[in-house]
Amino acid sequence: MMERSLRVSTKNGIDSNSLVGGGMLNFQTTCHFPALCKVCHELVQVNLFAKRVQCPKCRRAQVTPYDDPELSRDQGDSTVTSWNAEDRLGRVLILHNGSYLCPSCGEFKLRFSDSGLCWD
Repeated sequence: MMERSLRVSTKNGIDSNSLVGGGMLNFQTTCHFPALCKVCHELVQVNLFAKRVQCPKCRRAQVTPYDDPELSRDQGDSTVTSWNAEDRLGRVLILHNGSYLCPSCGEFKLRFSDSGLCWD
């Protein structure tokens, strides 16, 4: 198992990294994934396999994973990363190279791109 590292960027200045998936030792309990915190209005990394999925900053459960169709305007032309979570979440988590809702400006200008693998 390996986690995937993503670069998150917008034209408005967000430039960070986020992880997708879990490692060899924790893939059954950990599934990192970028999400929008509706309280903090920030992009945060959450564990979708946690009993209570919550923002790591404000600890509220008002987070929406970025695979939610409401957070994307277009899918682009390719998949940036995917993680099979069918057995735990009932879906495959997919992020594409299209445009997503930016938490800072409220426009669909956020983009994900691949920045490599994280081996453990």
